[in-house]
Amino acid sequence: MNKKDIISLEKILIQRRTELLSKSNSNTNRRKGIDLDGGNVGDEIDAASQNSEKEMYFELVSNDKMALSAVNDALSKVERGIYGKCEYCEGVIPLGRLKAIPWTKYCIKCQEEVENPKK
Repeated sequence: MNKKDIISLEKILIQRRTELLSKSNSNTNRRKGIDLDGGNVGDEIDAASQNSEKEMYFELVSNDKMALSAVNDALSKVERGIYGKCEYCEGVIPLGRLKAIPWTKYCIKCQEEVENPKK
């Protein structure tokens, strides 16, 4: 992978980080509209609906936090000069994979092993 590729992927990572941080700020404002304490919710249907909304909100926030962490890790690797190296086998992650998922930690083979470990 050449310097031009790294710079291009770094720009994508920075853009993704900006999007996630913006979304996080938006979620913070949205959270203010959700009654997290339970409070007075009305009947059982209202309570179920509110609980479902809370669960969905927390799932989205959790996913965004994990994505932001992965993007920040990738940007840190760019700074340290080790971006594009598989964390499992230490081989080179193909450029095509990095273009598809710039924050990936593993090459395809190792990703499969991490997701489906042999017993």
